[in-house]
Amino acid sequence: MKSVIFEKPHEAVQAIAKSENAFVLFSSPETVHELSKDVKENTVLCSVAGEYGGRGYQSGIISGFEYDPAIAQIVPIEAIPAMSKDALKKAYEKVKTNPNAFLFLLCDGLSSMEEKIITSLYFLDNKFKVIGGSAGDDLSFTETPIYIGSERVHSLGMFFDCKSKTHLIKENIYKPSGKELLVTEAEPMKRIVKSFNGKPASTEYARLLGVPESDLQNHFMNRPLGMVYGDEVYIASPQKINSDKSISFYCQIIPNSFVKILEPLEPQEIVKQTLSAIPFRPHFVLAINCILRSLKFQEEGLWPIIDRSILGFCSNTTGFVSYGEQFYQRHVNQTMVLLAIE
Repeated sequence: MKSVIFEKPHEAVQAIAKSENAFVLFSSPETVHELSKDVKENTVLCSVAGEYGGRGYQSGIISGFEYDPAIAQIVPIEAIPAMSKDALKKAYEKVKTNPNAFLFLLCDGLSSMEEKIITSLYFLDNKFKVIGGSAGDDLSFTETPIYIGSERVHSLGMFFDCKSKTHLIKENIYKPSGKELLVTEAEPMKRIVKSFNGKPASTEYARLLGVPESDLQNHFMNRPLGMVYGDEVYIASPQKINSDKSISFYCQIIPNSFVKILEPLEPQEIVKQTLSAIPFRPHFVLAINCILRSLKFQEEGLWPIIDRSILGFCSNTTGFVSYGEQFYQRHVNQTMVLLAIE
């Protein structure tokens, strides 16, 4: 696999026409629409909230990668994911015995269907690698188009029958602060928490943070919540406070569960630890970063530092900024998911 970057749509179209390889490209909704008119039928296009490539984080370009089409199966996923179950299962059956195979998910970023898509993959072995990102549109929250050639699809999965070693890892730049909340009332399908510890959600969240309730939303980026499963922390990012003091999140939170209030770590050190945990020197890296993580890096001027670490580790890196991440069989927020191929 090889990372690619294009400045303009016509450059991408020309490169695709000349190549025998297939392409996966990430860009703005407008550019994705334009590209869909002229690319080959096996080209995957996904709108994103920022691009990542050999020059690090950028916005307004076209990033992506090219690959041998013989190693991948592309499966469109319907707006009702269960309707695509049979096609996904058939594709999985062809690669399930390969320990280096993986599924690359691209999910619509505005329909809140990621958990339903993952649930429809119940037949996957728990150890089968799944990396994914929810399509974005630079925070306009208007549309997040995904295409297979000229065909617009709701979401899609790509099963890669990779022969080289693969390693999947996620990175959190937050840790539990020692404070936790009991979810006493929630509507998981709507991604809304109504109360923590038997009190209005925003009131109790603010109380434990020690901040005025009127200022709570300003603390969401650095003090998200974490759901703990085993030794792993999966981040749930608050989206907004509603008029009834409930809180909308970017992923589902289950009633009668405990969630941890998180606090930030030093991203510069964490990314070094993440890369050092990869057991080989990769020739290719696919990296997906959450939009909230990217915004934090932009506000704090951290992207150049993060870029130096990642690209110093593997210059053949591509990816994008997403509206949510998929890691194995979970949908999470404020995370980087990274797939390395030896």
